[in-house]
Amino acid sequence: MLLGVLLFQGPGDGWVLVSDTGHVKRLYWDLFQTTEIWLSLIPRDTEGKPPLVRLVFQAFFPGLAERDPYSGLPREPKGPPARLVLRAQGLPMTLVRQLTLRLEIDDKTVDLTGPAARYRYLPACLPGDECSTNAVEAELEPSLLRSMLTARIVKGEALGFPIRLTADDQRSLAEFATRIGLKEE
Repeated sequence: MLLGVLLFQGPGDGWVLVSDTGHVKRLYWDLFQTTEIWLSLIPRDTEGKPPLVRLVFQAFFPGLAERDPYSGLPREPKGPPARLVLRAQGLPMTLVRQLTLRLEIDDKTVDLTGPAARYRYLPACLPGDECSTNAVEAELEPSLLRSMLTARIVKGEALGFPIRLTADDQRSLAEFATRIGLKEE
């Protein structure tokens, strides 16, 4: 069973293997020669209700990873990521209201699923080929990520639910930006 699950994994799915929120993680996909760095957050509901959405910030670095000569483990990638995305996915047993992803950063609204945005819907397939869309993934500009680090308030809507990042979430996001080489000093 586990082998079957792993065979269907690839770059973009690293966060599924480790359910650790608030900590930056890295995985090198040897078969695909791609390094994936991600941060999984469960933002607070603005109305004080239990959270229903997971946000996953992901950076991808294609290419053969340089190896540490002593341990043989892949080293951290150098340079900016080739691709930066933000994924919103409902937590288990959550019925997705709308396939939306909007951020409000200090009163400036950015619609990541608007007409001019680059995004895609992600299906969750069940045995028997029954699929339903339960997530949205949007391309994220480095400047938008940087603005989230210094903002007083980051809130918005993900999958039709109100969200708000806490100060701890923003600190974790700053660590993510540093690890992927996008944090301005």
